[in-house]
Amino acid sequence: MPRFFVDTSDQEFFVRDEEGLECENLEGARNAAIAVLPDMAREGLPTNNSRTFSAIVRGEDGRTLFQASLHFQFTSLFPEHERP
Repeated sequence: MPRFFVDTSDQEFFVRDEEGLECENLEGARNAAIAVLPDMAREGLPTNNSRTFSAIVRGEDGRTLFQASLHFQFTSLFPEHERP
């Protein structure tokens, strides 16, 4: 089975996957990249109300194959002086 590496970034930190994971095909690697994004968002909610979380998938040869991203945006609907 081919090995894929899922590097992650949250616009502040980049983590290079040195271990990788075995997947049957590109679809399996795609699913692994997508699955990591909600966990990253839960663990790293931004203090500046906006952040993009990314998972970059590399093949065994080190070539970047694709990237999956999740953008978090918080927008208050109350003017600051009216907030409860």
